[in-house]
Amino acid sequence: MKVENKRNKWLHVRLTLQEYEKIQVEFEQTVQDSLSEYARRLLLKKPIIGRYKDTGMQELLAELTSLRRDLHGVATNYNQLVKKINSTAGNELKIHLSEGKILQRVIEDSLESVTLFINQSAAKWLQS
Repeated sequence: MKVENKRNKWLHVRLTLQEYEKIQVEFEQTVQDSLSEYARRLLLKKPIIGRYKDTGMQELLAELTSLRRDLHGVATNYNQLVKKINSTAGNELKIHLSEGKILQRVIEDSLESVTLFINQSAAKWLQS
């Protein structure tokens, strides 16, 4: 027979505005998904896991997101250029090849900025 762990009992607590705000601030510093879960853990004296804010990781993720967006744009431009080159001949081919050289410079610049960012991140990581 399966025993259900269904929560069907209510506990109502009256708080002042200051008490509620204090609890809300402390709740926001945890990894709990709901205020009910946070309060349940407090009342039952279960461990509460605090939130650790790693600003270095946030900066890294923001930079990687930006790089991904840039690389996606470059890849799209490259695919369009290859299609044009494959479907044209003559003078238009020369124009598309010059566009390819411009795109190559953009790619090289992007790779240089990625390399610089990786080196800076590695230096910060080695210092910590």
